Amino acid sequence: MAVSTMVEIQDTISKIIQYEREPLTKLEQDKAGLQRKNTAWSEIDSSLESLQAKLEALKSESTFLGKTVSSTDTGVATASASVDSIQATYQIDVQQLAQVAKITSSGSLGLSEASYAVLQSSEEINASGGASVTVNPNVSFASGSAAIGLDLDKTVVSGSFSINDIEISVTGSDTIYTILSKINSSSAGVTATFDEDTDKIVLTSTTGGSGESITLDDDTSGFLDAMKLTATNGNPAQDFTDGEDAGLYRALDETVLTQGTNAVQDGYFMINNITFKVDVDQDSLQSILNRINNSSAGVTAYLDDVTGKLTLSSKTTGEDIYLQNDTSNFLKKLQLMDRSADLDGTTGKAHYQGTQAQVMVNGELLYRDGNTFTLGGTSITVNTLGDATISVNQDEEKAVSAVRDFVNQFNNSMTLIDTNLRSTLKNDRTLMNLKREMQRKFFSDVSNSGTFRSLGQVGISFVSTGGYGLGRLKFTQADFREALRSKSEDVMKLFADDTDDDGIYDDGGIANIAKTYLDHYTKSTDGVFTSKVDSNSKRATYYDKRIEKEQEKLDKREKDLLAEFQKLNSAISSMESQVQSIQAFSASMSAITASYLQSR
Repeated sequence: MAVSTMVEIQDTISKIIQYEREPLTKLEQDKAGLQRKNTAWSEIDSSLESLQAKLEALKSESTFLGKTVSSTDTGVATASASVDSIQATYQIDVQQLAQVAKITSSGSLGLSEASYAVLQSSEEINASGGASVTVNPNVSFASGSAAIGLDLDKTVVSGSFSINDIEISVTGSDTIYTILSKINSSSAGVTATFDEDTDKIVLTSTTGGSGESITLDDDTSGFLDAMKLTATNGNPAQDFTDGEDAGLYRALDETVLTQGTNAVQDGYFMINNITFKVDVDQDSLQSILNRINNSSAGVTAYLDDVTGKLTLSSKTTGEDIYLQNDTSNFLKKLQLMDRSADLDGTTGKAHYQGTQAQVMVNGELLYRDGNTFTLGGTSITVNTLGDATISVNQDEEKAVSAVRDFVNQFNNSMTLIDTNLRSTLKNDRTLMNLKREMQRKFFSDVSNSGTFRSLGQVGISFVSTGGYGLGRLKFTQADFREALRSKSEDVMKLFADDTDDDGIYDDGGIANIAKTYLDHYTKSTDGVFTSKVDSNSKRATYYDKRIEKEQEKLDKREKDLLAEFQKLNSAISSMESQVQSIQAFSASMSAITASYLQSR
């Protein structure tokens, strides 16, 4: 017998293992079947969730009772409709727009603007303190004070200083101009310049007001000392000027409002019967304007920063403004009393009138306080004088689209169910029950407060195609539109009803009934589909463990077979060697015998 090669041994072992692998293959097939089922259940779940979303749209009033609105000239008038709007056409002729009552000061109040804090060199920074030495702000500090034109005892070296707690670095290669640039680009809130006429550095706060300051500190470079911005090394005291608040924010007695004719004084004034107190020592113009704007007087007061004029306007169009009882002279000084538009004319009183909108609608002249008003549930806004036609109609397309989407998704879901009943989930009892119940929910008569009891009455019919194909819907738009035009509310109630009159359409109708039923299957926590997938996943895990054990057994079996075949092959090889030795010995003995016989 010939000794087998390793290839022959491996081939033999593979055939044995392939035969013994059948239980493992069966387990793998069973696991794959579970995975296919889980995929099928997940796809059906997703499809029915999409169907539920379509049903949700059929529960909305706006789907069936919504209105469309159009304007022949949106520049003149625009409109928006609700489910409560009546279908109508409005011929609009805008003759006058509603306007707020408004009074503006005849001239500027003359209030001062905010001033800025300024800190500058206490004296000239040039060496002689006069015109004989010129400072060159472009020469580097490393060139020396003489080259720059500074006092010889003032030396600038590498280091840093701070302005308003912001650190500015200094190097030998810097110049006066580069340091000023660093200051200006920092967040110190300061603008730095060099005044060539006075040979001084000028630091100005970027924001005006009394609260602004310029603080210099931590100078390790000598720059502040050399620029004579500090009171050290013989420099005079700092030349600092405080900023001041704008007149709008300063106490009244610090402004021009308490000076001259009709000077503002302690007292009171009234706007629309709301009383406001004036204290010239405590109040600023802005604080009084804030009180006016936050009060119930119904007006807005503001100062125009450009013209310096104050405007008082009603917050609502058509509303008037009444001013009186000005013992403080506040209204007089602000030039709001006794203007040309004053309708009262009584001393100490003023009446400024807003205007109402005047709109001719279908031949009838209407007066409205505002430019937006409601007609038949439709909100109309007039924008300018002119003519426009507003049309309000039933929004059929929204309802048609929603029902068409529902029908299409229902048919898609039923097709998916039928496909799986023929294949992956063949004859599955749960799926068959689901299909039968879906047919019943959608095709049975339902009670509601409307006149329609079934989908067939509104153009949605049942189609039978035989076998598993039972249960498709057919949507006849013409029939549906006819039902919608004649009884839109009843069509809505067929899908979703509000029988307990709580304003929520969740008490009856096909959409509510079907969606509630499908919830039993599609709930993410304890729905039927979730339970199916979880159960199959657990079984798949069980198969994984068995497959692992079977694979371990086969791996060991293959290893043992290889060892046995190798041992057998070695034994056969040894036996063949012995046979060959015996054959050689026999041949040798035959030769000796023959030689012996010949010699005789």
